[in-house]
Amino acid sequence: MPLPHRSHILRSRQFVAGVLIAAAFVLVGPVAMAQGSVEAPAATEKFSPDVVAKAEAILDGVQLRRAGKVIQSTNTSEVARAISGLARSRRELKLVYQDWKQVGEHISAIDMELKRLNIQYGELNLQLARIAGGDVTAHNRLVGLVNAGVARTKLLESEKSSKKELLATKRVALNAAESAYAETVLAIRSDYKKLKSELDQSLLEQPVQIALRVMRANFETPEGLTADAILSSIDKRLQRIEQEVFSETIKLDVVNNSLYVDVVVGRETTRMVVDSGANLISLPSKTASDLGIVVPSDAPQLRMILADGREIPARAVTLARVRVGEFEAENVEAAVLDEAATNAEPLLGMSFLGKFKFEIDQSDKSLKMLRVNAED
Repeated sequence: MPLPHRSHILRSRQFVAGVLIAAAFVLVGPVAMAQGSVEAPAATEKFSPDVVAKAEAILDGVQLRRAGKVIQSTNTSEVARAISGLARSRRELKLVYQDWKQVGEHISAIDMELKRLNIQYGELNLQLARIAGGDVTAHNRLVGLVNAGVARTKLLESEKSSKKELLATKRVALNAAESAYAETVLAIRSDYKKLKSELDQSLLEQPVQIALRVMRANFETPEGLTADAILSSIDKRLQRIEQEVFSETIKLDVVNNSLYVDVVVGRETTRMVVDSGANLISLPSKTASDLGIVVPSDAPQLRMILADGREIPARAVTLARVRVGEFEAENVEAAVLDEAATNAEPLLGMSFLGKFKFEIDQSDKSLKMLRVNAED
């Protein structure tokens, strides 16, 4: 009896493969497939167009498709659309951020001018002392300059006060915009995780595994496909966006109903009471000295109200860098209290906290902070 021709054997194998894939659903059903009652065809030889069509139908049923030598998910459109929509949200956030930043820069410019006027005031008074009882014309000219400087200082102080109120309003708007953006990013990540979980389950189904073997045999698609590999491009897009969102929950120590946190000033660390009711970072004289803070002789004078109601003189300083957790701010206003405030606690006030969206969780004893990079 003559042996069957090789082409007959190949067609027979392809026919059996097609029957296995089709029968998996039509005859034995998905339960039997999951129990392994039908063996997968070998993927060492190419399959017929009919078998490929059946495999494509199986993949389509779990929202997969072949594109060249790549297996793609057809269920990513909503996540991809949401990621694309973030571009507009980020542009809107950037406008709000720039609006807030411009007000802050205006306040910084006022501070520079006030500092210049303060130096000028000292120099003019020194000149007045030198010509006391001398040239009347020169004396009157200097007095006029002093008075003009004082008047200018009062105007700038008033303008600074109104600008600081405006800055607080802008910060509220920025906080809302940052929260909305961050929540949208988190929602997209949640949708992505759900999509990945569903795909993980689909890839475990034996009919899908058989269909992928057919694709690998005929089109050299990758072996051992995972949901991570199939969704890698969209995951990378999302990761790039997530790198712009910074959030941290910092545990606080509780002592006598006060919430303490470690604060890095420059390169030194100290504990401060988190106080959103304080306008500035407030430092007792000894704490400032321990931190290496030098109070200039011409530092503006302040009056600070302590928790016990006492009014204490203080000097205004600017801290180059202040960091809490991973959140850092530059050029932070602070007050160094007079040495008489011996029992005062260092306070972490709004001159730092106000630069970020933050929440003090009394029940969880934590400080939650959020920032979205809107610089670029």
